[in-house]
Amino acid sequence: MTSTSTLRPLVAAVALLAAGSSQAAIQTFTDEASFLAALSSYATDTFDDLVPGQAYDGPLSRSAGSIGYTAWTTPNSPTLYGAGSSSDAWLSSNNAADFIVFDGFSVPVYAAGAYVFGSNVFGEHSSTGITAVRVTNEAAEQSASFKFRADTTNYFGFLSDTPLVSFEVRTLYGQRNITWPTVNDLTLAAVPEPGTYAMLLAGLAAVGFLVRRRKP
Repeated sequence: MTSTSTLRPLVAAVALLAAGSSQAAIQTFTDEASFLAALSSYATDTFDDLVPGQAYDGPLSRSAGSIGYTAWTTPNSPTLYGAGSSSDAWLSSNNAADFIVFDGFSVPVYAAGAYVFGSNVFGEHSSTGITAVRVTNEAAEQSASFKFRADTTNYFGFLSDTPLVSFEVRTLYGQRNITWPTVNDLTLAAVPEPGTYAMLLAGLAAVGFLVRRRKP
């Protein structure tokens, strides 16, 4: 059982992770079905090409469909780790205290989502600790979400009105229950959704109005 004294620093760490977050321009989803329903097109990297129990030197160059991206860890070890099973492989870190970062998208990405949870030293699911996700877009706006004792169905998806620049995952845990950040089925969408187009057009219209007013 996790003690209150152990939980307090974890909660404080999550608060720091979410500090400064702005959700006005980034919509958050907590289930895959709702997230995918909000997208007109998307592609998913299942990580099933990874070998559970095998270490991978990072950063890794990967793709979800035609969308290329980079997966890497920070700040302790550059090594990533294959977790899960041969029928459903996951991507994890080699150091439990590291973030897993997805960035370097080959095209502008407006939506990103994945199953995020923790795994143990054997690469098997672990429901201890807190799993946290943070995304940042080109406007330097951030949105963070977290789940206590996340299972393998725990999902976080984010839809932004400006391109995303990063998707970060980490775990927070007590001294006795070390948990590695783990990701499955990373989904990316490169095309702005209809609502995003509407906001862009409204912005352009407003700019045009200002330009007309300033003409002599």
